[in-house]
Amino acid sequence: MKGLRVLFAIALVAAIIVGVIYWLRHRPQQVPTPFVAQGRLQIYALDVGQGDSALIITPEGKSVLIDAGPPQAGDEVVAALRKRDIQSLDLAVATHPHADHIGGMRPVIENFGVKNFLDSRQKFASKEYERMLHAINEKHIKVIEAKKGMKFDLDSGVRFEVLNPPGNDAWITKVHRGGSVENANSVVLRLSYGNFSMLFTGDAETETEDLMLKSAAPLRAQVLKVGHHGSRYATGAKFLEAVAPEAAVISCGAENRYGHPAEQTLDRLRKAGVKIYRTDLNGEIAIITDGNKFEIHTAKQPIQVALAHGG
Repeated sequence: MKGLRVLFAIALVAAIIVGVIYWLRHRPQQVPTPFVAQGRLQIYALDVGQGDSALIITPEGKSVLIDAGPPQAGDEVVAALRKRDIQSLDLAVATHPHADHIGGMRPVIENFGVKNFLDSRQKFASKEYERMLHAINEKHIKVIEAKKGMKFDLDSGVRFEVLNPPGNDAWITKVHRGGSVENANSVVLRLSYGNFSMLFTGDAETETEDLMLKSAAPLRAQVLKVGHHGSRYATGAKFLEAVAPEAAVISCGAENRYGHPAEQTLDRLRKAGVKIYRTDLNGEIAIITDGNKFEIHTAKQPIQVALAHGG
């Protein structure tokens, strides 16, 4: 009789284990909680692989596109804009002329009206850059040369300020070995709305950060779009201290050949207590704010909520 009880207990435990395994494998997948975007500032770090692209939609529906990823991402960027019922862009920005940032811009220009185009206006010979400039000329789009101190007021108190390049042909001409003058002269923008702010750094490098620190540029921001896809030659400790971000967004492709983001950069961000989001791991990243609180939503990670402290 005792033997039967033991066998029954073993069978019961086995049945429970099998049942748990079955439930784990077949349980309903958790659907991300939909977020309220209407009437709030929306920022989307688009997943464009090894490249960069960010879409900003103001509370009253004005839109800004910063970069458009590599050539192969052009159709995806167009689809991302159409998905959000965007008819035209109030401002498009090319942070610098490298293909992984401006390669997808031509199809955007061809499919949407663009009221103003902000460009660093660096001299750079490449087919992708020439194609973009040709599309701009064909559509008779107004081109603005980015200079430090420029401000763009959109609506509801949403503002962009240019922090780099300095302008008036005061280019950064000396960079570290293996660095890029085009990267160093990237357009850097600070977006502000109420007590919330976010820094968009293009492919800014150490030299760019040093210049902005020296000129006492208003760097403080709750969210940092990490420069140069998380390269080890950007996001220095002093720069991080000045920005003091709560969250950082890194735009990079899965298993890219550059090793982005670099472990050194990730270590600096972790040491500073910054929450890290990556398009290669999290897919598209949405930052939604009412100017006081901001939320970060991703396809593969739960919601994060934080207070936006001005400064």
